Amino acid sequence: VDCRQVYQQLDASVREEFERKGLMYVRNFTDRLDVSWQSFFQTEERSRVEEYCRRAGIDFQWTGENGLRIRQLCPAVVEHPQTHEKVFFNQIQLHHISCLPAAVQDSLRSILDEEDLPRNVYYGDGSVIEDSVVQGLVDLYDRLSVGFRWYERDVLMLNNMLVAHSRNPFSGRRKIVVVLGSMMSTHYADYTEEKSA
Repeated sequence: VDCRQVYQQLDASVREEFERKGLMYVRNFTDRLDVSWQSFFQTEERSRVEEYCRRAGIDFQWTGENGLRIRQLCPAVVEHPQTHEKVFFNQIQLHHISCLPAAVQDSLRSILDEEDLPRNVYYGDGSVIEDSVVQGLVDLYDRLSVGFRWYERDVLMLNNMLVAHSRNPFSGRRKIVVVLGSMMSTHYADYTEEKSA
Protein backbone atom coordinates (compact mmCIF):
# COMPACT_ATOMS: atom_id res chain seq x y z
CA VAL A 1 0.00 0.00 0.00
CA ASP A 2 1.34 3.41 -0.96
CA CYS A 3 1.32 5.46 2.26
CA ARG A 4 1.01 8.68 0.24
CA GLN A 5 -2.27 7.43 -1.23
CA VAL A 6 -3.52 6.46 2.23
CA TYR A 7 -2.82 10.00 3.42
CA GLN A 8 -4.48 11.58 0.38
CA GLN A 9 -7.58 9.37 0.45
CA LEU A 10 -8.25 9.47 4.18
CA ASP A 11 -11.44 11.28 5.10
CA ALA A 12 -10.33 14.92 5.56
CA SER A 13 -11.68 15.21 9.13
CA VAL A 14 -10.00 11.95 10.18
CA ARG A 15 -6.72 13.00 8.57
CA GLU A 16 -6.84 16.37 10.33
CA GLU A 17 -7.46 14.69 13.69
CA PHE A 18 -4.48 12.38 13.25
CA GLU A 19 -2.24 15.24 12.13
CA ARG A 20 -3.31 17.50 14.98
CA LYS A 21 -3.28 14.98 17.82
CA GLY A 22 -0.70 12.42 16.76
CA LEU A 23 -0.64 9.03 18.48
CA MET A 24 0.15 7.58 21.88
CA TYR A 25 1.32 3.96 21.82
CA VAL A 26 0.86 2.05 25.08
CA ARG A 27 2.56 -1.26 25.90
CA ASN A 28 2.05 -3.27 29.07
CA PHE A 29 4.67 -5.88 29.83
CA THR A 30 3.05 -8.42 32.15
CA ASP A 31 4.51 -11.73 33.29
CA ARG A 32 3.34 -14.66 31.14
CA LEU A 33 1.31 -12.42 28.82
CA ASP A 34 2.98 -11.29 25.59
CA VAL A 35 6.70 -10.51 25.86
CA SER A 36 8.37 -9.62 29.19
CA TRP A 37 10.08 -6.26 29.65
CA GLN A 38 13.33 -8.13 30.28
CA SER A 39 13.11 -9.79 26.87
CA PHE A 40 11.92 -6.65 25.09
CA PHE A 41 14.66 -4.40 26.50
CA GLN A 42 17.29 -7.18 26.65
CA THR A 43 18.19 -6.49 30.29
CA GLU A 44 17.24 -7.52 33.82
CA GLU A 45 18.12 -4.08 35.23
CA ARG A 46 15.28 -1.64 35.73
CA SER A 47 17.71 1.29 35.81
CA ARG A 48 18.86 0.50 32.24
CA VAL A 49 15.24 0.40 31.06
CA GLU A 50 14.55 3.72 32.76
CA GLU A 51 17.65 5.29 31.21
CA TYR A 52 16.68 4.05 27.75
CA CYS A 53 13.12 5.36 28.12
CA ARG A 54 14.28 8.78 29.28
CA ARG A 55 16.68 9.08 26.32
CA ALA A 56 13.97 7.96 23.86
CA GLY A 57 11.25 10.22 25.26
CA ILE A 58 9.17 7.28 26.49
CA ASP A 59 7.05 7.62 29.62
CA PHE A 60 7.36 4.58 31.88
CA GLN A 61 5.61 3.26 34.99
CA TRP A 62 6.44 0.12 36.94
CA THR A 63 3.27 -1.83 37.71
CA GLY A 64 2.51 -4.71 40.06
CA GLU A 65 5.41 -6.86 41.18
CA ASN A 66 7.14 -7.20 37.82
CA GLY A 67 5.14 -5.23 35.27
CA LEU A 68 5.98 -2.21 33.15
CA ARG A 69 3.76 0.21 31.23
CA ILE A 70 5.29 2.48 28.61
CA ARG A 71 3.69 5.30 26.65
CA GLN A 72 5.21 6.99 23.63
CA LEU A 73 3.93 9.96 21.67
CA CYS A 74 4.52 9.75 17.93
CA PRO A 75 3.18 11.44 14.82
CA ALA A 76 0.59 9.60 12.71
CA VAL A 77 1.56 11.54 9.60
CA VAL A 78 5.13 12.44 8.67
CA GLU A 79 6.94 14.18 5.85
CA HIS A 80 9.21 11.85 3.90
CA PRO A 81 12.80 13.08 4.33
CA GLN A 82 13.72 12.73 0.63
CA THR A 83 10.48 13.35 -1.27
CA HIS A 84 8.96 15.79 1.27
CA GLU A 85 5.56 14.22 0.65
CA LYS A 86 3.16 13.62 3.53
CA VAL A 87 2.73 9.94 4.36
CA PHE A 88 0.44 8.10 6.75
CA PHE A 89 3.24 6.34 8.60
CA ASN A 90 2.44 4.59 11.89
CA GLN A 91 1.57 1.28 13.53
CA ILE A 92 -2.11 1.74 14.34
CA GLN A 93 -3.09 -1.66 12.92
CA LEU A 94 -0.39 -3.44 14.92
CA HIS A 95 -1.47 -1.88 18.23
CA HIS A 96 -5.20 -1.05 18.15
CA ILE A 97 -7.25 -3.62 20.06
CA SER A 98 -9.96 -3.68 17.36
CA CYS A 99 -7.48 -5.16 14.85
CA LEU A 100 -7.29 -8.40 16.82
CA PRO A 101 -9.72 -11.24 16.06
CA ALA A 102 -12.98 -10.81 17.99
CA ALA A 103 -12.35 -13.89 20.16
CA VAL A 104 -8.94 -12.55 21.21
CA GLN A 105 -10.39 -9.12 21.98
CA ASP A 106 -13.13 -10.69 24.10
CA SER A 107 -10.66 -12.90 25.94
CA LEU A 108 -8.29 -10.02 26.74
CA ARG A 109 -11.11 -7.73 27.84
CA SER A 110 -12.52 -10.46 30.11
CA ILE A 111 -9.29 -10.62 32.13
CA LEU A 112 -7.83 -7.10 31.78
CA ASP A 113 -8.92 -3.51 32.15
CA GLU A 114 -8.49 -1.35 29.04
CA GLU A 115 -5.39 0.36 30.47
CA ASP A 116 -3.72 -3.03 31.12
CA LEU A 117 -4.05 -4.50 27.60
CA PRO A 118 -0.69 -5.74 26.28
CA ARG A 119 -0.73 -3.07 23.58
CA ASN A 120 -3.03 -0.36 22.36
CA VAL A 121 -2.88 3.01 20.62
CA TYR A 122 -4.74 6.23 21.32
CA TYR A 123 -4.78 9.73 19.93
CA GLY A 124 -1.82 11.68 21.28
CA ASP A 125 -4.00 13.41 23.86
CA GLY A 126 -4.95 10.02 25.33
CA SER A 127 -8.46 9.92 23.86
CA VAL A 128 -9.74 6.70 22.30
CA ILE A 129 -9.36 6.12 18.57
CA GLU A 130 -12.83 4.91 17.67
CA ASP A 131 -13.17 1.37 16.29
CA SER A 132 -15.08 2.86 13.34
CA VAL A 133 -12.09 5.06 12.45
CA VAL A 134 -9.76 2.06 12.57
CA GLN A 135 -12.19 0.00 10.48
CA GLY A 136 -12.24 2.84 7.95
CA LEU A 137 -8.44 2.64 7.80
CA VAL A 138 -8.53 -1.13 7.36
CA ASP A 139 -11.06 -0.76 4.53
CA LEU A 140 -8.91 1.93 2.87
CA TYR A 141 -5.79 -0.25 3.10
CA ASP A 142 -7.73 -3.18 1.62
CA ARG A 143 -8.98 -1.02 -1.25
CA LEU A 144 -5.55 0.44 -2.04
CA SER A 145 -3.48 -2.71 -1.55
CA VAL A 146 -1.63 -4.29 -4.43
CA GLY A 147 -0.78 -7.98 -4.29
CA PHE A 148 1.39 -10.13 -6.50
CA ARG A 149 2.54 -13.72 -6.79
CA TRP A 150 6.01 -14.59 -5.55
CA TYR A 151 8.32 -16.80 -7.55
CA GLU A 152 11.59 -18.44 -6.61
CA ARG A 153 14.47 -15.93 -6.50
CA ASP A 154 12.15 -12.91 -6.43
CA VAL A 155 13.55 -9.89 -4.60
CA LEU A 156 11.37 -7.12 -3.22
CA MET A 157 12.95 -3.75 -2.49
CA LEU A 158 10.91 -0.93 -1.03
CA ASN A 159 11.08 2.31 0.87
CA ASN A 160 9.68 1.45 4.28
CA MET A 161 8.19 4.92 4.82
CA LEU A 162 6.43 5.07 1.46
CA VAL A 163 5.07 1.51 1.40
CA ALA A 164 3.09 -0.33 4.07
CA HIS A 165 3.78 -4.00 3.45
CA SER A 166 2.88 -7.47 4.61
CA ARG A 167 2.85 -10.98 3.23
CA ASN A 168 0.36 -13.78 2.96
CA PRO A 169 1.05 -17.08 4.75
CA PHE A 170 4.03 -18.87 3.29
CA SER A 171 5.39 -22.39 3.56
CA GLY A 172 8.78 -23.62 2.51
CA ARG A 173 12.24 -22.13 2.81
CA ARG A 174 12.80 -18.43 2.44
CA LYS A 175 15.40 -15.87 3.30
CA ILE A 176 14.48 -12.41 4.58
CA VAL A 177 17.17 -9.75 4.56
CA VAL A 178 16.54 -6.28 5.94
CA VAL A 179 18.83 -3.41 5.03
CA LEU A 180 18.41 -0.09 6.77
CA GLY A 181 20.09 2.59 4.71
CA SER A 182 19.55 5.66 6.85
CA MET A 183 18.37 5.16 10.39
CA MET A 184 16.03 7.91 11.49
CA SER A 185 14.88 8.83 14.93
CA THR A 186 12.58 11.57 16.05
CA HIS A 187 11.02 12.55 19.30
CA TYR A 188 7.42 13.67 19.00
CA ALA A 189 8.25 16.88 20.88
CA ASP A 190 10.86 17.70 18.21
CA TYR A 191 8.34 16.87 15.48
CA THR A 192 5.64 19.12 16.92
CA GLU A 193 8.09 21.98 17.43
CA GLU A 194 9.27 21.71 13.81
CA LYS A 195 5.68 21.54 12.59
CA SER A 196 4.63 24.67 14.45
CA ALA A 197 7.76 26.65 13.50
